[in-house]
Amino acid sequence: MKKYLLLLAAFGLFFFSSCSDDDDDGDETQNSIVATWELTAVNPTIPGWDPSECPENPEITFSANGAANWTIYNSQNECAAVSSTGDWVQNSDGTYTMTIPNLGEFDGTVNFSGANRFTFNTSVQTIPVVLTFQK
Repeated sequence: MKKYLLLLAAFGLFFFSSCSDDDDDGDETQNSIVATWELTAVNPTIPGWDPSECPENPEITFSANGAANWTIYNSQNECAAVSSTGDWVQNSDGTYTMTIPNLGEFDGTVNFSGANRFTFNTSVQTIPVVLTFQK
């Protein structure tokens, strides 16, 4: 009888300690836009704004409070760094709204490729544009 009781206790211990539901929390944190990102590509280039004209890539820091701090390198000023602050918000339908300095506010979708890369798909003057960001 003690064997069965011991076996039942071992089974119960295994049953209660085998799984937890907090394993999925890492994916949400992993795919968070809140971080500092480097803009590595704009396809196609936006008329009047081509970040590839300077050797340094623009950077953006998305803060949890909705601020978006940009550092853009201005090719018309010997690629000097220019800082600008905008904002961002994740909308209820899964789209994002971002303010891009000197261009305005844009709605689009964010697609993560792991923890270190995402694309922002939007349109500028009815032209579809994809901005690629990396950590």
